[in-house]
Amino acid sequence: MMVRRSVWLLFGALASLSAVAQEAPLVEVAEPQRALVRDELVTFGSLRSDESVMIRPEVEGRVASLHFREGETVKGGELLISLDDAIARAELAQARANLDLAEKSYERAKMLYSRGASNAQAQDESMSQEQAARASLALAQARLDKTQIRAPYDGTLGLRQVSVGDYLSAGQDMVNLEVLDPLKVDFRIPQKAVSQVSLGQPVELSLDTYPGERFRGEIIALNPRLDEIGRSQAIRAQIPNKEHRLKPGQFVKVSVILAERPQALLIPEEAVMPVGQQLFVNVVVDGKVERRQIKIGQRLRGKAEVREGLQGNEQVITAGWQKVSPGLEVRTVARGGA
Repeated sequence: MMVRRSVWLLFGALASLSAVAQEAPLVEVAEPQRALVRDELVTFGSLRSDESVMIRPEVEGRVASLHFREGETVKGGELLISLDDAIARAELAQARANLDLAEKSYERAKMLYSRGASNAQAQDESMSQEQAARASLALAQARLDKTQIRAPYDGTLGLRQVSVGDYLSAGQDMVNLEVLDPLKVDFRIPQKAVSQVSLGQPVELSLDTYPGERFRGEIIALNPRLDEIGRSQAIRAQIPNKEHRLKPGQFVKVSVILAERPQALLIPEEAVMPVGQQLFVNVVVDGKVERRQIKIGQRLRGKAEVREGLQGNEQVITAGWQKVSPGLEVRTVARGGA
């Protein structure tokens, strides 16, 4: 009896082991996701003002008064700096007096000529003197106007480099004026990518100042000539900057958007099974394993974009595919589940 009972226990143990051995393997699965995927050309560039000018006087003179504060926003035509205009006003008054005299002389010359008391040469000389006096008046008025230095357009002023009482020579730096909205970004792309870039193409900027943020703009100009040393093309894009968060001179990372796929199919990268030069995934259909060849596009943040081979409604095996083969029945658990 003891021998027979031992035999039955042995048979029971072997049957249990056989059942365990025949139990379907457990695999982790995940469903593909739809998301925006971009093909990008990444390079680096520098931000520049849309317009930038150094305000300089066109005539020499002493600074009489300043009409602005550093860093403020000004309108085009707004008065910024007044130079001492005493000499310019005196010259203008003299020019007006000379013009008045020349006009009277010309009128007398015309009257004498009409009466036959003078010749044509005298009249012509008088007319020429009147025209010269008029030109001198215009010149004196222009010199006086140049003592009032105004903003050429709307913008933001920088730091002034002059003070009241300074004597300035023509062309001396006084203060810079910048247009901050929009901004320009200048960057270069390699020769091999020239055919992929065109006017109006979107770009996105990122910089360390604002981690995680991207600022969108578009390409506005392409240099038709490539740099002969670096074999690269200079490109300029424009970026809206209404809040003035971006500053001219900042170094930025530039992503030129070559293509966008809003509904791209993404699967976990660990689901991709390389076999030689080909790529496969194992999917579970009706509880059994199917192996499908795929083609992938972008790889980003642990995901792989599937361009061909999947419809998007499958369950792909992400863990355990090394121990399964096509046609084998499997048990599934969601990726990351217990």
